[in-house]
Amino acid sequence: MSAWNENIGAGSAGLTAVTVVEGSSFCISAESGDVFPGQPQGAFYQDTRILSRWQLTVDGVPLEPLSGQTREPYRAVFIGRPRGASGAVESPLVVEHNRTVGPGLRDDIKVHNYSEKPLTCRIQIRVDADLSDLFDVKGGKVVPSAEHSRKVRAEALQIDAIRNGIHRGVVISAQGAMVTEDALTFDADLAARGTWTASVFTTPLVDGAFPEQPFTHETAPHVGAQRYAAWEEHVPRLTVTDKNVEKVLTRSQEDLGALRIFDPEHPERAAVAAGAPWFMALFGRDSILSSYMALAVDPKLATGTLQTLAALQGKKVDPDTEEEPGRILHEVRLGVTAGLALGGSQAYYGTADAT
Repeated sequence: MSAWNENIGAGSAGLTAVTVVEGSSFCISAESGDVFPGQPQGAFYQDTRILSRWQLTVDGVPLEPLSGQTREPYRAVFIGRPRGASGAVESPLVVEHNRTVGPGLRDDIKVHNYSEKPLTCRIQIRVDADLSDLFDVKGGKVVPSAEHSRKVRAEALQIDAIRNGIHRGVVISAQGAMVTEDALTFDADLAARGTWTASVFTTPLVDGAFPEQPFTHETAPHVGAQRYAAWEEHVPRLTVTDKNVEKVLTRSQEDLGALRIFDPEHPERAAVAAGAPWFMALFGRDSILSSYMALAVDPKLATGTLQTLAALQGKKVDPDTEEEPGRILHEVRLGVTAGLALGGSQAYYGTADAT
């Protein structure tokens, strides 16, 4: 079998793609915040793409992106306005889109009316979830599910797929939305110089169950935000005479904090993932070397990485996973494709240097 981290035809998400990441969850979108079908984009949870389309229009018109930036590794803000027809007067509406990734996705939409007159507009978000395995998306493969269903209920769309007996799903919901099988629609009334807001939640299902702490309308920071704030408070503060060097070091620390992943059974352990966004997983060699080089920044990363790898150290001989007694794993994956190839296991041990 080819190595699980082989860079097989990942394709391009676009030079202006915006990525947000928290633990093993991540989302890749265009600069507008939209996720276009047929592209290596989308939101991923436990190596499954839970969102393969997310396109916002105002009165049927797509947005012209004005800005798309990550504010924290797990949060991005997109600013756009409806594209005007050739020769038309510019729209007085500006859309502010705040996206947060974690146990799913939270998209907060705010529409500003800069006109002196009240306005009414229709906000529509076209959505879809192919629930594909990360490696199928990365490799440009289209693998149909044996069973695929959609359920529309009050203010929510649920999409489910069963592939080789494994159930993955997602619920996309928003208060006040008119929901169909492929879109969420809002009729927004904006006062003069006023604003309109809505929040859209994309919540994954694994074997029919939601995450323990899914996104809700509560304003308290989610677990990922709390962990990152604690990381910034804990790591050394750097001051260097050469400000360019200081900027590089500071950004390196921020990126290292974003690469931390946590075992749900041992949330106190932080290990280092191999890389964002496609390799937000535990890799024996990469995780060991990265945490070793980061000892001066946070020794707990090395402790957590070693504890996590030790818990998964080989105990038996398994030709499917290449597990051997004492062997350190190459990679852990949670997706359907990896589990099938590894005979139901989540760990692959086929590496010469991790041990």
